[in-house]
Amino acid sequence: MEITIGIITWNSRKLLTQLLDSIRTNGGSVQREIIVVDNYSEDGTIEELERNYPDVTLIRNSRNEGVTKARNTILRKARGKYILSLDVDTLVLPGAIPALVAAMDAHPEAAVGGPKLVYRDNRLQLSCRPFPSPLHILIEGTFIRDYFPNSRYVTDYSMNRWDHAELREVDWMYGAALIIRKSATDEIGLFDEGFFYLYEDIDYCYRARKLGKKVIYIPQATIVHFLERERKSVLHRKITIHIRSILRYLRKDYADLLLRKLAGKWQ
Repeated sequence: MEITIGIITWNSRKLLTQLLDSIRTNGGSVQREIIVVDNYSEDGTIEELERNYPDVTLIRNSRNEGVTKARNTILRKARGKYILSLDVDTLVLPGAIPALVAAMDAHPEAAVGGPKLVYRDNRLQLSCRPFPSPLHILIEGTFIRDYFPNSRYVTDYSMNRWDHAELREVDWMYGAALIIRKSATDEIGLFDEGFFYLYEDIDYCYRARKLGKKVIYIPQATIVHFLERERKSVLHRKITIHIRSILRYLRKDYADLLLRKLAGKWQ
């Protein structure tokens, strides 16, 4: 099995069916399995999958267990050499899956990879980032970035002065679409379930980097991502969960990163 495609859904029947159809149409000849973890949807998702997608492995949770636990369920169940984790609000474009597999095959030092993400209108989504500092988090999650869009501090973090046309090593990428080398999970482990929602992708990439493994951006593969994550303000209805994730990241990863840099143990 070359690849396991894992999708988490919760009351997103229409988005899920669009994504599954895009995989059917554009998945190429890559040998694959698809696992859908449903976090207790009540919108007809289960019936839709059972009726029209019998080839999909469905895992039904009795309650909404959050993103991280669901992702770990996929990692445990996956039989593929690679695991492609896709958010439900994505669409796979032609050639994306074969390109991701080919790039990971060509770069055995990479534990994690990610495609180029675009919006519905094909505009580039700036999905690559350095590991964020507290100031980055403040600017990204508030109105401040709108007042200083050309500040070097803003542009260096968003990486918007790079054309995103070349494969390169990065710190982390949006978890909307990540390909993970299955064998690397033996060392990196599972996603940290202390992150219910957000920052679990940053934490996973940090742990990979800390082990000396690479995280690579793969522009030969393009996936549509509807949600503008970079515009997600700290001040929203899930603010408590968001702030907990921020604090956990700062305490667990950013503090460790600073100490490693001071000791000259980070490149």
